[in-house]
Amino acid sequence: MNSLESQYRNPTKLNTRINIHETYSENKKDWHLWLFEQMNISPNSKILEVGCGDGTFWMKNRKRIDPSWNLILSDFSEGMVESAHKNVGVNPNIQYSSFNIEDIPFAENHFDIVIASHMLYHVPNRKKALEEVRRVLKPDGTFYCSTIGQNHLKEFGELLKRFDPHLDFPSAREHALNFGVENGAAQLQEYFNEIGYKDFAGGLKITDEKAIVDYLLSSNTDLNKILVNDTLSDFLSFLKSEKEENNGAIYITKSTGLFESKRS
Repeated sequence: MNSLESQYRNPTKLNTRINIHETYSENKKDWHLWLFEQMNISPNSKILEVGCGDGTFWMKNRKRIDPSWNLILSDFSEGMVESAHKNVGVNPNIQYSSFNIEDIPFAENHFDIVIASHMLYHVPNRKKALEEVRRVLKPDGTFYCSTIGQNHLKEFGELLKRFDPHLDFPSAREHALNFGVENGAAQLQEYFNEIGYKDFAGGLKITDEKAIVDYLLSSNTDLNKILVNDTLSDFLSFLKSEKEENNGAIYITKSTGLFESKRS
């Protein structure tokens, strides 16, 4: 099992990362509700979400699901699909499936809407994935994909380096370099047109240093082996000092938003 499969085989670590955003975000609008409100989905639409995770997006927007929609929730991880099924529940117009976005098992021109939230930066062959999304979208269909920017959560790495110059937290930056706010439109332009971007404003104002540690340790890095015992206690003390020096809170930058693309 590779590191990505390990990280996403069940929703526990994912939920830890979701919770810090929900608890400490300066933007009090729930991300999942905001995301839904940016999407224009007509009645009788056929919708595919790739990388649905544990289904939190649809669980939070359950009352907004139009009964005329035909919705398929999919993920590479069978464990995530099972969690989505459990969280969203049985619904006659919702199906659940596990497959790789690089090989979508549907005919061309099949869906009105395809959604990919914070997942394209994980895909090894994004060109193949975007070709597949375009193939299964109907002409004039819409592809919604959210992602992060290169400054997303940058202070996590800065805090670690101040504590120990040998430590870092590069994953958000690396993800954005793969497919992010800064370069996403250029990658989408090869397959879609009418590409727009909407930003979700606001950072994190964290008042509990333990939440930062929980987030870092949930991210499947070597920190799980380093931040233990006395080192963990020292790091918590360091974060507490940082918090006290900044009026009781540690500010973390967020850079995240949504691309909307049309298939010609």
